[in-house]
Amino acid sequence: MTLTTQLKELVDNYFVQHPHMSMNALANKSGVGATTLRRIRSNSIKGDPVPHTVLGLVSSITKEKRLSILIKKCEGPIGELLKETFGPYAEEGITHQYSEDLNYYLKDSTSYFIYKLAANRCGTSRFEIQDNYGRLGLKKLEELMNAGLITEKKEEEKLHATRKDYALDVNMVANHMPQLVSHYKPEEISEGNNLFYTMSEGLNEDGIKKVKEVQKEAIKKIMIIMQSPFYEGNIPYFTLDMADTLKMPKIKGALQ
Repeated sequence: MTLTTQLKELVDNYFVQHPHMSMNALANKSGVGATTLRRIRSNSIKGDPVPHTVLGLVSSITKEKRLSILIKKCEGPIGELLKETFGPYAEEGITHQYSEDLNYYLKDSTSYFIYKLAANRCGTSRFEIQDNYGRLGLKKLEELMNAGLITEKKEEEKLHATRKDYALDVNMVANHMPQLVSHYKPEEISEGNNLFYTMSEGLNEDGIKKVKEVQKEAIKKIMIIMQSPFYEGNIPYFTLDMADTLKMPKIKGALQ
């Protein structure tokens, strides 16, 4: 069984069990386009669906938001894809959840970074948001608060995200990468808080696999540090871990 045939079987069974559910309703519920759903059901898609499409459908159909449970529950190609793509988030008892609401509201970069600040254990403040993002930041903050995604502890003058452990659409996050990288400040290297390395080399498939294994192990260790109460502080720190080939991306049409 391939990934696409297993996904088609999952979607088909869902409509058998829910005969009154429409294609558009499932599209809205899962965040996957109705056109993509139709192509999955008609076996007319080219290549495999991208990971966030699979995650959105599986999460909606099973009504399970916890990545760790989804990865354990799913078998076959779907389980392999979820483990390969989202496995590091589910390791070491870290319970990240996928949310269609967050993916909708965090499409613009300002809202995305405000939410990242609010999702830190120490939260953020109106002053910090205004200092970083000005009037636009305060406007986006109100939208997130009205949507119930950020709450305010007025006695502490602190803003906190309602969902601290969350997973987002990988393509949507990738769109925010240029703005995230712009937060890197090479002129502050002497202060000792930042780090930068870029490496490239011609590798075979086994070499790429080894590099990914090392990176995943490092990510798990970083997550443990970030979750530890011993290292909790007020510095909004970020790390960016990514790797890919120096090839132009293939166009995937409706599945993007």
